[in-house]
Amino acid sequence: MGLSMTNPKLQRKDVVSDAEIEQMLATADAYKDLFFRLRAKAVLGLLATGKRRFEIVTLEQTDLETDGRWLYVTFTVTKKRKKKLLSVRRTKKFQLTSRWAKMILEYSAFLKQNYPNCKWLFPSGRTVFGQAYLIDETKHAIGQEIWRIIKKLNPDDWPHLHREKRAVKVIKADESKYGEASIGTIFRVKLVLDLEDEKTAYVYVRRHETQKVEEEEETEIE
Repeated sequence: MGLSMTNPKLQRKDVVSDAEIEQMLATADAYKDLFFRLRAKAVLGLLATGKRRFEIVTLEQTDLETDGRWLYVTFTVTKKRKKKLLSVRRTKKFQLTSRWAKMILEYSAFLKQNYPNCKWLFPSGRTVFGQAYLIDETKHAIGQEIWRIIKKLNPDDWPHLHREKRAVKVIKADESKYGEASIGTIFRVKLVLDLEDEKTAYVYVRRHETQKVEEEEETEIE
């Protein structure tokens, strides 16, 4: 049965937990198809950076680099400047020994071996006759595909919740160190999430305090 795109929005009082992440990884590991298994785990790893769906699906293979110690992932972030859209590049890094780095690189290696002409890390694809999944190497997937991948792993989760989780990690670190969130926390959230202004970062801090997170729209909005 396919996922309905008209379900009522979910609300949670907390971000996705570490236990939920472990269960989602276990669900992914149970996939029989190697492509779907590796892709789902790579998506979870990339969502851990706090990046948006569209920033993930537009990654190219060349956006991944290693130097012997780190895996660098460079995203293209679109920002609004005086009613114009500006694309900037932002790099996140993982220790090569981390499980997220291993999962992302394993998925990338699978694509290079099986689809050597595909430049996208998440190529577009479609199911044919309800069985075979055909890859289109000429196009990247849409952001909604990330939503579908996460929903299949955990119906109570959604991509933006991982962005919230990344922000909460920053907020809790400041609360532990300073006793409470501060102006500095807002700027740190802004930096980690590559936000355009402090007002949006403040929203994340306030949302953590009220403990109410609402699911984002399922439709393609990027």
